[in-house]
Amino acid sequence: MSAELAEVIVTLPVPGRYHYVVPPHMAGRARVGSRVLVPFGTRKVTGVVVQGTSAPPEGKELAALSELLDADEPALPNELLDLCLWVAEYYEAPAGEALKAALPAGSGIAARQVVGLTAAGRAAVNGEGEVVGPKQRAVLEGLVSGARPVAGMTEATRKMIEALRERGLVEEVEQRDAARARLKRERVVALAAGVEVAAVREALARASKRLTVFEQIVAAAGELPVAELDATAVRELAKAGYVVVREREAALEAAAIGDGMIVSAPPELMPEQAAAVGAITESMAVPPEKFTPFLLHGVTGSGKTEVYLRVIAESLARGKTAVVLVPEISLTPQLAARFRARFGDQVAILHSGLTEKQRLGEWSRLRRGEARIAVGARSAVFAPVSDIGVIVVDEEHDGSFKQDEGVRYHARDVALVRAQRAGAICVLGSATPSLESFAQAERGNYRRLVLTQRPTARPMPEVQIVDLRVHMADGEAMLSAPLRVAIGEALAAGDQVILFLNRRGFSTFVLCKACGYSFRCKHCSVSMTYHRFSDRLDCHYCGYWERVPGACPECKGKDTIVRKGLGTEKVAATVAAEFPAARVARLDRDVASGAKVEGVLAKVARREVDILVGTQMVTKGHDFPGVTLVGVLCADTGLSLPDFRASERTFQLLAQVAGRAGRGDRPGRVIVQTYRPTAHAVVAAAAHDYESFFRAESDARAELAYPPHGRLIAVRIDGPDAGVVAKTAERLAALAAAVTKRPEIVGVEVLGPVAAPLEKLRGRTRWQIWLRGADRVALRRVARSVIGAETAGSVRVSLDVDPMSAL
Repeated sequence: MSAELAEVIVTLPVPGRYHYVVPPHMAGRARVGSRVLVPFGTRKVTGVVVQGTSAPPEGKELAALSELLDADEPALPNELLDLCLWVAEYYEAPAGEALKAALPAGSGIAARQVVGLTAAGRAAVNGEGEVVGPKQRAVLEGLVSGARPVAGMTEATRKMIEALRERGLVEEVEQRDAARARLKRERVVALAAGVEVAAVREALARASKRLTVFEQIVAAAGELPVAELDATAVRELAKAGYVVVREREAALEAAAIGDGMIVSAPPELMPEQAAAVGAITESMAVPPEKFTPFLLHGVTGSGKTEVYLRVIAESLARGKTAVVLVPEISLTPQLAARFRARFGDQVAILHSGLTEKQRLGEWSRLRRGEARIAVGARSAVFAPVSDIGVIVVDEEHDGSFKQDEGVRYHARDVALVRAQRAGAICVLGSATPSLESFAQAERGNYRRLVLTQRPTARPMPEVQIVDLRVHMADGEAMLSAPLRVAIGEALAAGDQVILFLNRRGFSTFVLCKACGYSFRCKHCSVSMTYHRFSDRLDCHYCGYWERVPGACPECKGKDTIVRKGLGTEKVAATVAAEFPAARVARLDRDVASGAKVEGVLAKVARREVDILVGTQMVTKGHDFPGVTLVGVLCADTGLSLPDFRASERTFQLLAQVAGRAGRGDRPGRVIVQTYRPTAHAVVAAAAHDYESFFRAESDARAELAYPPHGRLIAVRIDGPDAGVVAKTAERLAALAAAVTKRPEIVGVEVLGPVAAPLEKLRGRTRWQIWLRGADRVALRRVARSVIGAETAGSVRVSLDVDPMSAL
């Protein structure tokens, strides 16, 4: 009888599948989707069992699975496993990396073979045992401080280790790196299969203690924790064959969210909200023949979240589950709290603000069906829920849904595919939809639902554009006279103010006024930013920092170093000085992350902050009724970036931050300061006119066949040696150009090679090649020919399918 085999994908950035023998004690238990520990080279790593698609290599002795890591049920259900494999194929990434993205962080296990000293070996080192030569002694002394991994040893060292092992001086053992996040397990008891309850009751008539426990188990109609029962009685019942005892993951409490929120009755829907809910729920009841996602296009503050809540309630009523994706849930605790207030512990929260153990706990609650709604950021698209009824992508335009390292997937697009495969509804919501999504609605592929009004007839805020060429702003806080007056009026009325500047730090560049020397990061091609609170220069890309020296490193001049430019830190300090009675707070990455973000936002909600100064973190869907004034200090920050999406991002940021004003009973006002008052992104955002912006931007992109009128794949090349990277990029571009001349390849253009706008990052020089075309299949053929080419070992080549950034 031939041995049972398992096909496994290891959760590493390596291609291919590997075959292993299933040991007898795992037979029938190593199911598709289960995590296993497998030998891989000189170590052991976590892998996932997949459906067999290939025959094992002939004539090769196969290793056996080392351990089954999922004792209860497979970690990945078939539907989710298939989705991961699709992600790997579409985004041209190793399947193991895609599977890793779907598993909770910190839950993987690895092991490696290490060599350590035996007692005899330690005696030899101390000169008390066997006599060894000088080279062997050196090896033994190298092991005194601890075992060394076998991997990486030279051939000569391995031979010497083998000789020492034969003499009993060293031993080779397995060293395991335990999972960083593990859940407690508990023993549970349930009725044994086929047990006649009446017969057992009769048999236990004179054993009152055992009968009482037996009745508790019967009443549970499922499993009960042994810890809640009399352990002796349970043991005797199991011995008699009346019940069975097993281990499972312990039940968990839902992760806490902020300060909580009072449960309130759902508000009465506005007519447009009711129409949107009706259209979506009708699609649930009578699914259309063709999968048609909904684009919920509602102005800021129009009540899109309430639409989501009603639709999800309908999904739950039909016995289905739901997934809700938000850009950065740690920045929107209000939204998470609203879901928990409406649905209680049926909501599981998945985001980076939780510890790895908390995230694993929430993931486990979803997998076991204890929670039926997953709310989280990008990776929540892989939530282990079954029977999905609806997937919601809130703020679908947000760039944070695109992963920029490893598997470069876009969570919005993966959500669309998952919903289609699951027969579920997908709702994309935004006040400023991406051009791609709006174009799909224009073509009839998405169904657009509009919300043009705010509840209680609150008008959209009035927007005033201030031309900085006319109204000169001061250099310390970037406040023009109109904005300074407006801040004073808002504070006098007891209202709150938000000031937006998409630059953090105190001074955005530091230089020597004598010789012009500029302080730049040693590892990245960017200027260092000065932060006064830490009194140092920081690189916002790689984390490198240094102190500001007393003299110029170039000309040695003293008292010649000046700090120029401004960021949120300087603005907050200057505003606090100008308005001393106002309580000023900052919201940026330097002062707020995780729970600290919630703390700042909670203070604003409680009216304990008068002026909030922040980066784009203040543009996320916050709802502060007390804010009546929003000031955009410089709308031009992102307009001139060398990126075809620069204008779109600027429009979205301006429209979103403007939407924070006037959400209460008092009307809102927005002042946008700019040096380019006629830029279409600025004018359209000020007029709350999405459609005019879409027409102009779509026409501009059509001329260059950029999305949504064409497809792109970016080939990114990076390495430590600038010359080698440049030559590799030139060679790969030539190869791509040659492939495009094949008769089966039509309409693919090769743009580049060119150095990336951010040419150096974390010590690696970066170049890129862009492939442009309308035919996705042809594009992929060219891209795969490039990625399959041989390159120098230090050079890394990766593909970015549907790139979101050119930087």
